[in-house]
Amino acid sequence: MSETETVGARLQPPAGGATVRMYRTGHGDCFLLAFPGETGPVYVLIDCGYKPGSPRFIDTSAREITASIRQATGGHIHVAVITHEHQDHVNGITDENFAGITIGETWLAWTEDRNDPIANRLRTQFDDQLLGLLAARERLAADEVRAGNIDRYLAAEIGGGDDDFADDGGFAGLLAAAKSDPAQSRNKQSMKLLRERAENGVKFIRPHEEIMALPGAPDVRVFALGPPRDEERLEDLDPVGDEEFHGLALSSSSAGNYFAAAVCGEDAHGVPPFAGRYAVPLASAAEHAGFGEHFRLHYGVEGDADGFDPATGRRGDKEAADNAAWRRIDHEWLYSAERLALHMSSQTNNASLVLAFELGKGGKVLLFAADAQRGNWVSWGSKEWKDGAGTVSARELLARTVLYKVGHHGSHNATLNGVPASEHPSLGWMGHGEHGREFTAMITAVRAWAETQNGWDHPLKAIKDALLKKASGRVFQTDTPVPADPPAGASAAEWKRFRERVREDRLYFDYDIDG
Repeated sequence: MSETETVGARLQPPAGGATVRMYRTGHGDCFLLAFPGETGPVYVLIDCGYKPGSPRFIDTSAREITASIRQATGGHIHVAVITHEHQDHVNGITDENFAGITIGETWLAWTEDRNDPIANRLRTQFDDQLLGLLAARERLAADEVRAGNIDRYLAAEIGGGDDDFADDGGFAGLLAAAKSDPAQSRNKQSMKLLRERAENGVKFIRPHEEIMALPGAPDVRVFALGPPRDEERLEDLDPVGDEEFHGLALSSSSAGNYFAAAVCGEDAHGVPPFAGRYAVPLASAAEHAGFGEHFRLHYGVEGDADGFDPATGRRGDKEAADNAAWRRIDHEWLYSAERLALHMSSQTNNASLVLAFELGKGGKVLLFAADAQRGNWVSWGSKEWKDGAGTVSARELLARTVLYKVGHHGSHNATLNGVPASEHPSLGWMGHGEHGREFTAMITAVRAWAETQNGWDHPLKAIKDALLKKASGRVFQTDTPVPADPPAGASAAEWKRFRERVREDRLYFDYDIDG
């Protein structure tokens, strides 16, 4: 393995195989794949983003990385793939960073198709939730802790890079623009750029529909495993039982749906958190013709003295006033905003486009799972692909997987545990037989940065340990140099063969996969 500075040479894949370049953008995803083509290398870019602040921990920048992409591809990407609309997957895609780069096709998940009725319904629901969350965040601004927690998730949905987060005013501007019009979010602008630059059009990918050809590389076949078109699966976010790698885990629940309806209802009608026919607006409750006196006597109104005597702890012969302020929930329900923010973030992750690249019919497989969560994973095995007179199953593809892009920075909810015999797709399905001896994983995580985010556990130790064991140490991580010596349990000869296929640079890792 050699360590070199980035140079202008084109990225050249091995004959019949592929080269995977894992860019070290920070805590985020950016992969450049090179395949042998009919007239030269065929390049596929999968995502390009990072969490603001994380590149500083490893001394890289999006500008340097996109300059490297331009050099490595000769300025032309044959297929640009965006797996899902999250900041750490798209915020490196700007006019400035992508100047001088042309794109053949852009591939997006079916959820981005404006002509798909299911996608449109999901988009409307999500935009309503986002507007409600933005309104709630505005009203909780004085609570710095809660507002800060919400901002971490809002940033993922809205986008923006290091320059936007240089001061509070920049982020406030992003929030204001998104609240005015969700289409103005930085994430959507990045998606728009790749749509508009696609010389040969945009392809909206649906799972299990067809075995796709990679333009210019006839020996490579592409299988779309997710996201599912089953809305229940898209809402199925967290592993259960033995699907989970046990460790510290936060669960997202359906409470987000309740909150979204509540906050949007309040903004529209002044009535939280129930439908209007079941509630009286707080602002006019005390004056209501039928119930005003009851509210005044038993709940009071803001600023109203309740007659409570702190010296005796009593009001007359009662221990607490009938109209004590604590009897009113007022805006306490807004505090579920953090739960909604987490729920929305998980929903976006679960709608990830998941692709498997096959190197020749029946050959090795490269699996890019983006940030897919439980419902997406479970759906992979729901159907098979027609392949001439036969079929191909997800179990077969995962068994032939030699490279796994680990889901969501190694988070607890984005890689399912299991054994080869498990009914659900899992790590246990991957890399069997001769493919197991080559199985390698890539984790896009900067641990030191993650620990500044209320201790985000990326990567979860239990998952990384399982990957290290399964891959005999062949695990890349954004912030970690490839070890010079073989880990315990790996032979020196095997490690030498692995290192011969690795090139390490300040901006990326290159990994060659033979055909």
